[in-house]
Amino acid sequence: MLTAMVFAITGSVLGRDGITAIDQPGTDWVIQRRAGLVTPVAIGVSDLGGTLAMTALAVLLCLVLVWRRRWPEAVLAGVATAGAGVLVVVGKHLVGRSRPPEADRLVTETNQAFPSGHSLGSIVVIGLLAAVVLSRLHRPAARRIAVTVAAVFVVAVGLSRWYLGVHWATDVLGGWCIGALWLALCLAAYRAYLVGRAGVVHSAPETLGIQTPAASDSSSAPPTSAATAIAPKTNTHSSAGI
Repeated sequence: MLTAMVFAITGSVLGRDGITAIDQPGTDWVIQRRAGLVTPVAIGVSDLGGTLAMTALAVLLCLVLVWRRRWPEAVLAGVATAGAGVLVVVGKHLVGRSRPPEADRLVTETNQAFPSGHSLGSIVVIGLLAAVVLSRLHRPAARRIAVTVAAVFVVAVGLSRWYLGVHWATDVLGGWCIGALWLALCLAAYRAYLVGRAGVVHSAPETLGIQTPAASDSSSAPPTSAATAIAPKTNTHSSAGI
């Protein structure tokens, strides 16, 4: 699904057709509804989801994981974050899309438009952070709150870039889809690593909420689905989670 969306949006942007028909009307609509009180909030949210802030957060996450000696997770966080940066740079260079007219922008940007780096980077970094937080939360209500906060932040960052006039709507949508796809691939690779490791390690390591086959008896419980894979650590023979 995500792969199809990435190809569909990117293809439309390259061909200047399809879903890009919403871009100019969408930008005109949001410009007409700008308000004095909303603009500084949008700038603040944009800054929080920017390259500097997301890089700092990712580095902090990696340092915490290293300090807790969670080496595989630290590698996951580092690779996912670095990969997101590469995707942004390469994507902008290959697509080469121009941003909305300077007269419509409320902040200064000089590089290409597609994909939105803020949207892509925030969904990867905040998604990783959410996975770490969820692995430590026991109560369903707390887990729902964590997911909601993460989702609202990512959406707000993308919308702020659209509101500020530095991205077309499809730049933001493309950034979200590419970032979500990259994050999903990274987590799938991490799960595959845990599955392979389960053949050697007979304990039940469960990190970042991804459960290995050794974590439960398959004769008494069904396999963990992608939607329910995040759960707190319960193994008393390994170090606690993050």
